[in-house]
Amino acid sequence: MSLISPIFGIIELDFLYEFYKKPWYKPMQTDNYNLLIQKLDSFIRKFYINGLIRGGLYSLGLLLGLFLLFNILEYNFYFDMRVRKAIFWGFLSISIAALGYWILLPLTKYFRLGGVISHHKAASIIGDHFTGVQDKLLNVLQLKEQESTSAQKGLLYASIEQKTLEIKPVAFKSAIDLSKNRQYLKYALPPFLLFLGFIFMAPNILKDSTYRIMNSDTKFEREAPFSFEMQNNDFTVVQYQDYTLEVTVDGAVLPNETFIEVDGFQYKMNKVAKDRFGYDFRNVQKDTEFRVFSGSVTDVINTLKILRKPNLSDFSIKLAYPGYIGRKDETLRNIGDMLVPEGT
Repeated sequence: MSLISPIFGIIELDFLYEFYKKPWYKPMQTDNYNLLIQKLDSFIRKFYINGLIRGGLYSLGLLLGLFLLFNILEYNFYFDMRVRKAIFWGFLSISIAALGYWILLPLTKYFRLGGVISHHKAASIIGDHFTGVQDKLLNVLQLKEQESTSAQKGLLYASIEQKTLEIKPVAFKSAIDLSKNRQYLKYALPPFLLFLGFIFMAPNILKDSTYRIMNSDTKFEREAPFSFEMQNNDFTVVQYQDYTLEVTVDGAVLPNETFIEVDGFQYKMNKVAKDRFGYDFRNVQKDTEFRVFSGSVTDVINTLKILRKPNLSDFSIKLAYPGYIGRKDETLRNIGDMLVPEGT
């Protein structure tokens, strides 16, 4: 007996050993041990729930932060197709990796669709929170593993039963405090609030940039800060006459100077008002193409069409003379000046 006590650390096991070694005793899984395993399994599930919450906050912060960063960069720099394609596939890859590692993996572990932490590992984690519990938990698990090979099954069961009763009051799940995940809100809350700010105050930044990134195979031109609007309803002029073109500028930023290109030559337009410019076409003889521009902002090419001036090619005048002069009526062609008797 003196050798058994040091091994298990409990003197009372001597009596239990004498009881359990009787031939009529058949060892069975104790309810206390089953309860212990259930509590460990419950702790393991909460362990992965805790990881899922933490991973969700990490994922939200990372993906929202990258989403806002890429959209702001695209909005300001108007990347070409290659850069937008790299942004799209890069963001997609990071999203899959983050959601897989921080969300999908804990979920599969929670539902035991893959390997989970062992009871020994769970006991170590619990022992870090509850002083003195780790050794007892590990001892119970080790004794249970020795059950199948030990010749002293009764003594092992007695030891398992006693140690299980000692740690039965301990609530293993309380070793994990889900509320401590609030500390990870610092990663998710700022990008989330910034995202809401863009949604309500500047939705076009996210909408337009996201559309261009998702359509990375399409070429987009940078939206101009202002636009030209022609005030003339009709681009026609009678040949050899003058024509005045009037243009207004609309936008958040207005140019100080505006130019017009006519037949490959550039001319400065007259500034009529802060948002209005004009240009006079002199003695227009033929159809003339022109475009209005300022800096990098240009309008479409328009054509000023001429209406040919009427030209009299032939005319005739029939003269009916009065009868008293005895002159026959006659017809004159292409004569504009004449002297005829009164009454003709």
